[in-house]
Order: sequence, then C-alpha cells, then structure tokens
Amino acid sequence: MGQSRRASSAPLRGRPRRLLVAAAVALLALLTACAGPQETVPPIAVAPTEAQNVAGAEPLPAPLPGLPGAAPALPRVLAPLSAIGSRNGPRICEKFRSAPVAGGRFEVQNNAWGADTPQCTTAFDTGFSVQANHAKDSGPAAYPSIVWGCNHGTCTRGTPFPRPISDLGDVRSSWSFSVPDRGRWNAAYDVWLDPTPRRDGHNTGAELMIWMARAGGIDPIGSKSGTASLGGTTWDVWTGENNGVPVISYIRRQSVREVVDLPVTDFVTDAQRRGVVQRDWYLTNLQAGFEPWVGGSGLSTDAFNATRNGV
Repeated sequence: MGQSRRASSAPLRGRPRRLLVAAAVALLALLTACAGPQETVPPIAVAPTEAQNVAGAEPLPAPLPGLPGAAPALPRVLAPLSAIGSRNGPRICEKFRSAPVAGGRFEVQNNAWGADTPQCTTAFDTGFSVQANHAKDSGPAAYPSIVWGCNHGTCTRGTPFPRPISDLGDVRSSWSFSVPDRGRWNAAYDVWLDPTPRRDGHNTGAELMIWMARAGGIDPIGSKSGTASLGGTTWDVWTGENNGVPVISYIRRQSVREVVDLPVTDFVTDAQRRGVVQRDWYLTNLQAGFEPWVGGSGLSTDAFNATRNGV
C-alpha cells in the first residue's frame, strides 16, 4: 500500500502550480482591459488646523462667534447737566432783580436780602457767578440762586409749579458749582412750600433746604433733630423756624461740589413724615444757590438742571 501512495502523489504536486499561474495571467489581462489608461491624481493637501477631524466622522462644526457680554443696566439720568458754555450774560446788581436764562426755563436772581453790602450776579444760560465781599457774622447776607417755578410773582417758562405734593411726581435736580478757598458760606437748595398754589409773595407753609457744602463753621436755623438716608448718602436733619415759617434743613455729611439726579421728591416726602410739611400743600419753586456770610466772590453755579418725571 505504501508503494502505490508514492506513485500517485507526484503528478498532484505540479497541477496546482500550473492552475495558479494560469489564473493570475487571466486576471491580469482582465484588469488591463477594463481599466484603460490611468490619470495621475495629485494628493489633496490638508492645511493644519487646531482640531483635526477623525476619518469617517462628521465634519467639525465651525466655532461660534464670541457673544458680547450683557451690558449692565444703567439707570437713566433724568436731569442731565448741560455742557458749560459761555459765562457771559446780564450783570445784576439790584438787590432783588432777576433775569431769565436757558430760554426762560430758569431764572437767576441776585437776592441780596440780608445786608447792604454791594453784590452783583452775572447770569448765563447754565448758571451764574457772584461778585461780593460781605462781612456778616450773624447770618446770611444774601441768597443768589437759580430758580425753577414761581417766585415772588415771576414764573419760569413751562414750569409745572405750583403743584400739589400729592401729585408731585419724580422731581430731580443736578447741580455743579465752584466755591472760593476763603469765606463763610453754604451751597444749598431751597425748596418752598405753601398751603395755596402761590405765585407771588412769601410762602407760609415751610422752607426745605438741602445743604451740599459749607465753610466757616456755620449751621442752619434751629437745632439738629435727627438723621436721614436719602439719595444714597446720610444727612443731618435740622429743624427750626424763620419768622414763624417752619424750616427743615438736610446737611450732607460729606460735602460735594456736584450732584446728579438729586431726588427732591424724597426729601419732601421725608419732611412730610416728620410733620414739617403737609400732604395737601403745594410745592411752588425750587432754587439752588449760596448763602454768603463773609466774602462771596468766587461762588459760581457752573451747570444746573431740574426736571419733573424726566421733563
């Protein structure tokens, strides 16, 4: 049996080799016939990027543009200060004379009521400047000021006053002023209130003062009766009387030379809570100015504005 296996295996070893060679030749001929002439295709150049996609994956999305951060909500300034322009204008030297400024929206008054010392006030569209050399130790010599409203028979153009306190709305004022290095004086708002819608004569309800700065160791009428937190700061509150008229004064603990959007309504409301002002009264006018005792030259309102409900 073993002899017959060796005899039959010899021809089997050569047959597969011949079949493989024939198959390879046939396959090569077929591929050559089907492919035809080939073109040379250059490789695709890929620019390097920071993040390469993976083969077979979806294309990477384009980066989103940077979104601006949300701008902080800024409160609207209801009484913006105007740009300071020319300081030329009428020079008022009569004790109680006044002159319109800013197209009549406000009125500048000399108001040298407390002394016979000469005083002149130069009025211009954004304010006024004072020329005086007072020498009075017992009290204010004058109150040169800029007025909005009705004051001793003069009403400013388009004024909303007199107006009932119950319908006062949001009254605000901005004021920028300059002061001398010497003298005795205060820089203060003066707000007048009356039981009637008075347009002339003296107000008989109450006088509300808001002191922004002072020099020379002077104090308001009356005595200190408390404190108040208004307009984002602290005030000493003084109460007293002037010729039978109640006076309430708010003295800013830290003096400033500029205030923006002072909430006048809040001071009137506080004075009402303290029993100095009555709800059925009227606000007749608002003023901003100076009470010089000694000196006076160099006091200047550089810019002023006042609005009710932003108008």
